[in-house]
Amino acid sequence: MAENPYPRIVDLFMQAIALHAVEGDKSDYERFRADIDQFASRLNAETLFPDLYLLVGGALRAMEDYNRRTSTFVRHKTSEFQKMISMLTQTVITIGAHQNASVSKLEEIEKSIEAASRVDDIKVLKNRLGECLKAVREETQRQKVDGQKALECLRKELKGTGEQPAPSESQPDVDTATQLPGEGRASVAIRTAVDSPDGKFLLVAVVNRVQAVNARFGYTVGDRILAATADHFRKNLTSRDQLFRWHGPCLLAVLDRPERIDQVRSAIRRFADDRLESTVELGQRSVLIPVSASWSVLPVTSPLDALLKRLEAFTATQFSRDYV
Repeated sequence: MAENPYPRIVDLFMQAIALHAVEGDKSDYERFRADIDQFASRLNAETLFPDLYLLVGGALRAMEDYNRRTSTFVRHKTSEFQKMISMLTQTVITIGAHQNASVSKLEEIEKSIEAASRVDDIKVLKNRLGECLKAVREETQRQKVDGQKALECLRKELKGTGEQPAPSESQPDVDTATQLPGEGRASVAIRTAVDSPDGKFLLVAVVNRVQAVNARFGYTVGDRILAATADHFRKNLTSRDQLFRWHGPCLLAVLDRPERIDQVRSAIRRFADDRLESTVELGQRSVLIPVSASWSVLPVTSPLDALLKRLEAFTATQFSRDYV
């Protein structure tokens, strides 16, 4: 009797299904291959009259179920990648909020990524995203260089404070927007705190989106935002603390606290995280502007240069040196 060739053909068919299946979830892929191997084993065991229809039907159903699960897996993966890209994009937008052109491009790319489905679309978006992020990196590097220059100037100023008298009443160092002592007196206070660091901390607070307010409503409105934040901090700090207007949209306080740094941060958080609002009259209408600040508490330790670097590292991520 001639050998029935169909079982051999079906066996090759099943091997091809298992070999060329697209791998999605690794464990699911291995289970699918095991199922196909089981059908092939049954085929080889039933040497005389295997039920080819039953075995092939079972293999096809297994392949259909696996393909459906794999499609779901791929869609889920794609959705997760889109969410990750959106989160990264929002982070870059937040950090580089002063870079209006780059921010607009990133927001446009983010919306396009959510709608992209074809491979060609994704390749185009990848190229656009790469160009935009390159511009952000170049701007960040420029800010870093500017920040280092400003830090060096500040070091020279602080080193010279030991030979210069403190600002006198005839030459007051008072910021006109917040009515706080200015950067010169803050520099003296930092130097004094470093000389006696026990229980001393620096509170640095950067008022959010002041430059955007300046650009849209003018510097007078931006100054009101700074003044509102300064008043809020001044009311909630102790009489031993010293509050200053640092450079740009930044306030700085030298804190005199006997507590641990985690306790100091907890005390500051109770008011520094408050979301304030400032009403501004613009012609015939009133505009309600939200006011918030990003802040950090640093322990005062020597040497002075290391403390200034930590202070600069925080402020550099919060606002552009182009503010002033």
